[in-house]
Amino acid sequence: MKARATFMLLLVVLFWGLTFPMQKAILSEGLSPVFYNALRFAIASLLVIVYEKLKGRNPFRSLFNLRGAILGLFLTGGYVFQTWGLVHTTASKSAFITALYVGFVAVLSPLIERKLPSPMKVMALLISIVGLYFLTSPKGGIQFGDFLTILCSLFFALHVIYISVFTIENDNDEFEMLLPQLLIVTLVNSILIPFIPGKIIFSGGTIFTAAFTAVFATILAVAIQLRYQKHIGSIGASLVYVGEPAFALLFAMIFLGEGASPKETLGLVLMILGIITGSLSILQSKGNVSEN
Repeated sequence: MKARATFMLLLVVLFWGLTFPMQKAILSEGLSPVFYNALRFAIASLLVIVYEKLKGRNPFRSLFNLRGAILGLFLTGGYVFQTWGLVHTTASKSAFITALYVGFVAVLSPLIERKLPSPMKVMALLISIVGLYFLTSPKGGIQFGDFLTILCSLFFALHVIYISVFTIENDNDEFEMLLPQLLIVTLVNSILIPFIPGKIIFSGGTIFTAAFTAVFATILAVAIQLRYQKHIGSIGASLVYVGEPAFALLFAMIFLGEGASPKETLGLVLMILGIITGSLSILQSKGNVSEN
């Protein structure tokens, strides 16, 4: 099961990596990031509702699922700050800063379990922070988009951790937590449309990107996380999620022609080293990636 879980989560990472250049392309046209998020998650919510109806189930039976609502709030924070930050930074840089959430998971996961982080976890976070400095400070220090993306990585870390916390019990129905997450992200982003700069654009590119990400990077991704992440734990999943920025950089180079300077490349390498160190620290302490 661990091998299957790893493969399925790797598939999620591939789709996540692809979304960065796709979303950057449409956001560069002045599209409102929160309008885009609202559209993407509204499509995802509608598709889940239709699917549940076709299966003969009441799609709103889980509407007030508290665990799903909490996950939805974390997911909302992640996507609001990530997409807003993507307006002000490159797709590849956004992906690598977002990947800091893997380092945050390595530190926050034991804290939430009322355990102090090991020295190796602290070292992993420090390595990631140094890498972040090289990545984001070529001109004038951390930029506004970089700061927003750091906030997004913190929310995504909490989302990853609490997926493991909420799905570890075998008697839980993981998919009861899916629709509440999608609806909360849709609602909050819709409320924020008047307050965050950007235009409402219903172009073919916007609708296609929103639909594509709704299916593959939202419904499929969250469903796979809910189903499989518990088999390898938060830190074990982080070992897979570390591949996200690599896929994002690859796709950004292919589709957007983006690259990285030597200084930024050093930052990327250090961030990956920090992320891997933080993820492996759990193996050193307990010898089992599924301890979470």
